[in-house]
Amino acid sequence: MSIGLTFTGTIDHPKRLLETAKILAEERAYRLAVGENGLKVVMCPLGGELGILWRPEGDPSGPWLVRGGCMSTPAGAGLHRAATELLDSLPIHALTVEDETGFYRSRDFQRMKEEHFYPWLRTLVDVCRQERDRGASSMQLCWDLGQYAPEDIPGTVVTPMGRFRLTELIGLEEQGIETLADRFFLWDGRTQDAKFYRNRAIHALWEECCFAPSSRSLEDAAVNSSILDDLERASKMDPNLPLPRRAYREVCGLAEREPALPEGPDLEEEFAPGYRKGLVTYGVGTLRLTLPGSCLYGWEQWENGGGAHLWSDGTGEGLVWRVSAYRMREGEARFTGNLDAINGVEGQTLKGGALRWGWKEIFEGGERLYQAECEVIAGPSLYFITATCTSPGGLGQAAELISRISVVSGTAREETVQANL
Repeated sequence: MSIGLTFTGTIDHPKRLLETAKILAEERAYRLAVGENGLKVVMCPLGGELGILWRPEGDPSGPWLVRGGCMSTPAGAGLHRAATELLDSLPIHALTVEDETGFYRSRDFQRMKEEHFYPWLRTLVDVCRQERDRGASSMQLCWDLGQYAPEDIPGTVVTPMGRFRLTELIGLEEQGIETLADRFFLWDGRTQDAKFYRNRAIHALWEECCFAPSSRSLEDAAVNSSILDDLERASKMDPNLPLPRRAYREVCGLAEREPALPEGPDLEEEFAPGYRKGLVTYGVGTLRLTLPGSCLYGWEQWENGGGAHLWSDGTGEGLVWRVSAYRMREGEARFTGNLDAINGVEGQTLKGGALRWGWKEIFEGGERLYQAECEVIAGPSLYFITATCTSPGGLGQAAELISRISVVSGTAREETVQANL
């Protein structure tokens, strides 16, 4: 039920296409990503990119065949228009565009919204109504399953633009589809107007911001700065636009930046922005691990060619979590004997698996550390988890989070993916 466009055509050579794409990206403040066989022009978050792949038609000197597309939902109609106009400016010959909205031919922006994007949004609200009537306590709409899952709060809907009450989302639609579109779509307008910059900041506040000091990491500094820049720009473009001013002041403090927003209306929100202020759940295969959303993620590469998923609070004082996964070639996974000699080993039965965990003291760089070790079996998969801390008090938090571990079956994962199409 997604809305988008696809295209085919020819180019003289990838070099010329790249040169033009680079100029256009700089002019329009887009981001350009280039690979061996194609490029992506990123126009906004929420999948807001135009992707192009190329291959030689015969002779490498040219011409070359190209194909690509852009998925315009859930970002909004503004992205669809921007992708169309970007195509207009690229040196693609014999361009053939498949656009289900008809916008590529008509260029009637308002009609595209009323006949395609608004009905798409109404369908999502209808899904919410149906799930509510079936007794669903919470939902995720248009959520990227490849990232973390926010905390489950009964009666609410998780979206990339924030958390809403089920009743609130339905109520906004009943006030008028334009009212809901204003809050749900990141880019609902014709251009990158004040609402675009406000909504881009709201998305970052909810989904990306760890609400950690900018001094903690380059990632925190970049996210905090982009939020403040976008909100200040939105205010200059439209001083009467409601903004999340409390969150703005909070991020100013984290970035050690003097607030610059003039007085103006506040954006009314029942829930304060920030999924990552609370606990979030990460997926590693069929394993589900719940950790503080403020944790920084990385991949730890080992010398032997293996590696582990790594989460830490970035301060060197909190828990450091590592998860490595193994899969049996045949049969079901079994617990190893690695935990037999450590302290306080206990087990827990899971739906679809089981776990064992205990703790021990270790020494690294002459420092005494405390480490919880956990094994999880789920069908043919074995997961090894460690949580390392500097004091024995941290083992209590590790135990509480280990108790939240769960596994999901392949069938459940497939159903979840289908539900989010």
